[in-house]
Amino acid sequence: MYNVTKDLPSVQKDSAFLDAGIHENIEMTNIEYKKNDAGSEFIAFYFVDPLTGEKGSHTEWKSRANTPEELVTKEMNQMSRIKQIALCFIPEDRFIFSAISFEDFANKTISIIGDAYRGVKLRAKFVYSNGKYTSLPNYWKFRFIERMDNNGNYSQELQKSTIKEMSIDKMTRTPDPISTTQNPFTSNTENPFIS
Repeated sequence: MYNVTKDLPSVQKDSAFLDAGIHENIEMTNIEYKKNDAGSEFIAFYFVDPLTGEKGSHTEWKSRANTPEELVTKEMNQMSRIKQIALCFIPEDRFIFSAISFEDFANKTISIIGDAYRGVKLRAKFVYSNGKYTSLPNYWKFRFIERMDNNGNYSQELQKSTIKEMSIDKMTRTPDPISTTQNPFTSNTENPFIS
């Protein structure tokens, strides 16, 4: 039975996620290493805008590749991205270590950063990853995250922000694909539902 009344909700909350763009005064709230239900390993960084409550995350999955050379390149790029995040909170000379596995690398990263991220205001660029969800970019050669107090940036002294939107950044969501399912209510001689 359907009963539509005035009490039936018709408006949902606004999105609770950080949209694509450069966000200022956000904070990192947590870092964790986990495995999903399929056993795939990842390290995740979580962010929040304290004024709006909007949240964002960045996930780095254990690298996989077809060749040993490709794997080395992917792991180096991944370590460089994570290093850019880490240097917002700790001096570069503290982020030097070896790890025997992705799990070891993730746990050492979490341990070295510790609680140094608490209360640090950040400027970060969020882009659409795989066209659907926002996260930090998957490149490392360009700055995508920095401290708001640039003089406290542990990676280098900055006079002004170097984070910019670039042509390679996906700043709009990729639309869902158009359904190829035949509409049963169209007149089509090949449609057995129409007489």
